[in-house]
Amino acid sequence: MTANVDIEDVPPSRQCRKVVGHSHAQDLFLDAFTAGKLHHAWLITGPRGVGKASLAYTMARFLLHNPPVSNEGPGLFGDVLEPVCPESLETDPESPVNHRITAGSHPDLISIERSVDDKTGKKRNEILVNDVRRLQGFYNTTSGEGGWRVAIVDSADELNRNAANALLKILEEPPSNSILFVLAHAPGRLLPTIRSRCRQLRLMPLEFNEVSQVVGRQYPSLPAGEVQGCALLSEGSPGYAITLAEQKGLELYGQILSLMSLLPAMNIPALHALADDLAGAKNKDRFGLFTDLLTRFFNRLVRVNAGEGHEIAEILDGELELMKSLGQRLPLDQWVELWEKGSHILARTDAVNLDRKQVVLNIFAMISQSLRA
Repeated sequence: MTANVDIEDVPPSRQCRKVVGHSHAQDLFLDAFTAGKLHHAWLITGPRGVGKASLAYTMARFLLHNPPVSNEGPGLFGDVLEPVCPESLETDPESPVNHRITAGSHPDLISIERSVDDKTGKKRNEILVNDVRRLQGFYNTTSGEGGWRVAIVDSADELNRNAANALLKILEEPPSNSILFVLAHAPGRLLPTIRSRCRQLRLMPLEFNEVSQVVGRQYPSLPAGEVQGCALLSEGSPGYAITLAEQKGLELYGQILSLMSLLPAMNIPALHALADDLAGAKNKDRFGLFTDLLTRFFNRLVRVNAGEGHEIAEILDGELELMKSLGQRLPLDQWVELWEKGSHILARTDAVNLDRKQVVLNIFAMISQSLRA
């Protein structure tokens, strides 16, 4: 009973100057660096939007500000000074290095992502072998600034088979003074040999206050109630919370609650207005967000009526009361069955090019019919 929504970074992760949360992962990386035992490859895992790319870029900024220590002997004027061990991964946001990273022009940093299809002008659905081969050329050249060469694969979940094998070959023969950050939402699906050659940093969902901080910093003019609602609805994913703020997800969730509150009766004009808003080729992302929010509604409904209501904070006024009311009108197993049918229809919508408007109408009609029965 989960759905995936494509979370676009707002702004791009390379523009992130400071990571909120994940202090344990930062400490592990810093400890390895100061001990001189920095692994050549790091697998950063965790739910979508939790901050994996932001952490990778923070670590990349740190490395490109702290080049490898030279093993050469004393300098012209005697012994070299003992290096000062940094206490955190923070770097000067106004440094020339950081400006080049933010602009995407640093010669010693490369990001491997889904490339754009020249025919469609859109990103491909997977990372191709030619995308990964860019890494080979990158690592075969001398560092542009005499320090680390850092690469970020975002994300390994999108590698096709040939691309995954090409990445594995690079992991088996790592160049000197090179660091590779591999991001993965579902590491269990990766080749075991890729996992075994990386040191893993597992990121957990952030606390509510941390997500609120990220959203508030990104959208300082957003009302406090909306910041709180986006943070709660995101379930610990700052990337998803930013998507909600950017795409008016809280408003869309309110429309879902409003329609659900009238069932088994249906507000036909409001339902058609929602369905029209989600139809059309240009509204694919909006439809994906609707699918995900509907999933979260059902998950919360089941949890509230399974005795977890005291642990769930209300997102919008009347939400929990509505869920309790619906739970009293149908047993939980029927709600689960309803959503399994609905999620199957939603998953097939774009796969077989179903009419999105009709899909939305059919799902609410299906729920209405079950409540009438």
